[in-house]
Amino acid sequence: PKEVLEATIDEVYRILKMPGVSKLPLMVKDLDDIAVAVHHMTSGRVTPIFLVSNVTGEGLKLLKTFLNFLPPRMDWQNQASKPFLMYIEDIYNVRGVGPVIGGIIREGSIAVDDIVQLGPFKDGSWRLVRVRSIQVNRINVNRAIAGQDATLAISNVRYDELEKGMAVLDRSLEARSIRKIKARVTVLKHPTTIRRGYQAVLHLESIRSTVTFENMEKEPMRTGDTGNVDLFFSYHPWYLRVGDIFVLREARTRAIGRVLNIIY
Repeated sequence: PKEVLEATIDEVYRILKMPGVSKLPLMVKDLDDIAVAVHHMTSGRVTPIFLVSNVTGEGLKLLKTFLNFLPPRMDWQNQASKPFLMYIEDIYNVRGVGPVIGGIIREGSIAVDDIVQLGPFKDGSWRLVRVRSIQVNRINVNRAIAGQDATLAISNVRYDELEKGMAVLDRSLEARSIRKIKARVTVLKHPTTIRRGYQAVLHLESIRSTVTFENMEKEPMRTGDTGNVDLFFSYHPWYLRVGDIFVLREARTRAIGRVLNIIY
């Protein structure tokens, strides 16, 4: 309905203009708008808005054209020179093969018979596993590099021990099981106020885990507020790094944040 569309657009504009976000919304209606949006994307100040219908397909052509013109955000060649890192996005139990994990390789490269670190498990432990075979686009390969969506058949672990969000690391990296972080959080939308003890689901890479708000620089926090918060993983430790960006969700609540420090 027209009134719902107008209300949604107004809400998007309001969020983009909030002090903690400060983006310039640009409604894309034609190819000229696409050219302007692509030109200013590298500045990080402009946010293009597309009106797309999943029912009729209206607006999809403009969106696809925009995506095709966008410069790559990640220098995968540079990423490939770093130690190996991949977050598990998919888990399979293949008959005759055993446990298989899949995901986009974030950094480095991996080869058949490499020994890598897998974890953290629920108890915070890590384990060395061997890569038995690798597939990229369902084709067997001897090596996969950063930027590729690969599946790895691994040994020394059971299928029921694997979880989405676990990390696979090069042996040279420090395998840390993180339970508490300090983060800079901006509340985009919340119907009331946020205080200590509030819980939400943190989304980072393929991690989906409940966190509890503990020490807060600003209490209570409302829509539009930004402040430093200590977040505690309530049920499971995870691997993450300083500078990682995440999203917090709970019912109608939306917030974004960046990891400032690893507490333990």
